[in-house]
Amino acid sequence: MPATAEQSLAEYRTKRDFRKTAEPAPEVPIPKHKRAIFVVQEHHASKLHYDFRLEYDGVLKSWAVPREPSMDPADKRLAVQVEDHPIPYARFEGTIPRGQYGAGEVHIWDRGTFELAPGAATFGSGLAAGKVEFVLHGEKLKGRFTLVRMKGRGDKNWLLIKGRDQFANSGGGNGKPAAKPATDPRRKPVVSRPAGTAPDEIELTNGDRVWFPEDGITKRDVYRFYEAIADRLIPFLRDRPVTLERLPGGIGPGQPHFWQKHTPEHYPGWIQRVDFPTERGRSVQYVLVNDERTLLYLVNQGTLTFHPWLSRVSDPDRPDFVLFDLDPGPASFADAVTVAKELRRHLDHEGVTGVPKTSGKAGLHVLVAWTGKGGFDEAREWARSVAERVAEALPELATVEIRKAKRGRRVYVDTLQNAKGHHAVPPYVIRPVAGAPVSMPLAWDELTPRLRPGQFTLRTALRRLSRQKSDPIARLLKSFRK
Repeated sequence: MPATAEQSLAEYRTKRDFRKTAEPAPEVPIPKHKRAIFVVQEHHASKLHYDFRLEYDGVLKSWAVPREPSMDPADKRLAVQVEDHPIPYARFEGTIPRGQYGAGEVHIWDRGTFELAPGAATFGSGLAAGKVEFVLHGEKLKGRFTLVRMKGRGDKNWLLIKGRDQFANSGGGNGKPAAKPATDPRRKPVVSRPAGTAPDEIELTNGDRVWFPEDGITKRDVYRFYEAIADRLIPFLRDRPVTLERLPGGIGPGQPHFWQKHTPEHYPGWIQRVDFPTERGRSVQYVLVNDERTLLYLVNQGTLTFHPWLSRVSDPDRPDFVLFDLDPGPASFADAVTVAKELRRHLDHEGVTGVPKTSGKAGLHVLVAWTGKGGFDEAREWARSVAERVAEALPELATVEIRKAKRGRRVYVDTLQNAKGHHAVPPYVIRPVAGAPVSMPLAWDELTPRLRPGQFTLRTALRRLSRQKSDPIARLLKSFRK
């Protein structure tokens, strides 16, 4: 007897902990499709590959394709068959967390419907015989394709081959050579033009959903906080590629938690994107959070924390500021305060002003405007040299040792985030831990043994800011405008 969908998904289930990954569990209801669907997901795991999936018999039959699928019949792509996936996986985009099977970022590269090619064997017979012929109706992949099992290479190794038809990009198809995509990683990012008009007001949906169960904080509370803080936060997001940390069900065991770089196509056209080239010649469409409506739209989509680049799209190779991340680990927060004050002493010696802030979790950040010559490499080297001097001055309290096992109970002065493409936690965002703590800028005289890492929260931050006579981070913000 053929295996049921539940039996087919047994391997998928055993490889994943659905309390930690946002991938759909096998129990997720199966959507009904009038026509069978296919999806190709670009998967940035330990090695970049493309997951090619075809709907059949209640599951997605799946192959890992190491190289981008091609519309050229001359390009025979290796396709390694992997475990079946549940059909709702066709909608999955996000980040599979570290430590989980297939850890890395996933976004949809192409999708559509398909049917068996005219005259082809049934899908099941084709799988058994080692040859499945079908016609794809996608945005990138169109026309006839064949999956052929490779002889003498085991049952899992197949070839994905484009058929010679009117859609083929080859001399044998339409007489035109294949158009090769631009692969120059030095090309500048392209900012999209808004398509359509943003609504006057962003509608909040499911506002009563509890996002912080221990604190009774709802999605509406988070939305209202970001609405109130927008004028302070947006200057740290404007014109920067932003990675979104999304928790559409809030925090807690079993809730989806993923990181989104690539902007889904279904987001409205008035949401600005920047098409950013990668070193592989491909691109990621980061969202640009340049106004309050975009900010609130993304919150309504489940974004809890915004993580911008340290540079702007106008000059992506040069950071606006340098970040020192003081991570206490097993050390006390009071030790992190002591290290921060030592760091200030070294910055003052160099004639540089630093601004401290709580990270919103366990540590402290110190931000410094980058006014030196050069870009990220030079900024990171300078930051590293300062961090090393701090560690030399406080050998019992501070370290620049990357390996946790060798840090002991010392505060790690981390400068590795000062690199192109890395993101940072800006001021005023909420962090996804109990209490809804907020990353809060501080005056140096507030760094005392009484300071607690999570004392500024969604419920206390606005009151603090309303009483503030001067903004400690205003000077740093001015440097961004130059």
